[in-house]
Amino acid sequence: MINPKKLAEKLLLLRSRIEDWTHIHGWENMDNRTVRKNKEGSIVWKQTDWEFVDNMYCAVINSKKGFGTDYSFNKDTVKDWNKMWHRYKIDVPIENANLEPDWELLQNMSWSDIEDEISLRQGNQVNIPGGGYYKGRIAGR
Repeated sequence: MINPKKLAEKLLLLRSRIEDWTHIHGWENMDNRTVRKNKEGSIVWKQTDWEFVDNMYCAVINSKKGFGTDYSFNKDTVKDWNKMWHRYKIDVPIENANLEPDWELLQNMSWSDIEDEISLRQGNQVNIPGGGYYKGRIAGR
């Protein structure tokens, strides 16, 4: 079982870590989660790692069911989150102006409106709520 508040906290920490990394190394140097190219090989659409994590974070906090139907993840997605956690490590702490207010928002949200836990079932795909299986932890706190 995954607690929606804990999942949101982990995604917020990952999003903030990516922001900190890009503050030092530049947004243009961030990896892309997804890239779509046309026949000529030109990029016509892309989703950065930050956009991917932010979209999932927003889905968790904005859905009364704890995740909504727009996003799903499986154990490979959780592994990708862990890879991102290590990819965007920095040695110098940065004061992230977005982290504290968003963290406070999470702590003050009425989580009773959201189902207590997101249940995962065995299988390859995890749809939230219900679906998939993962044993492990999301990097972060």
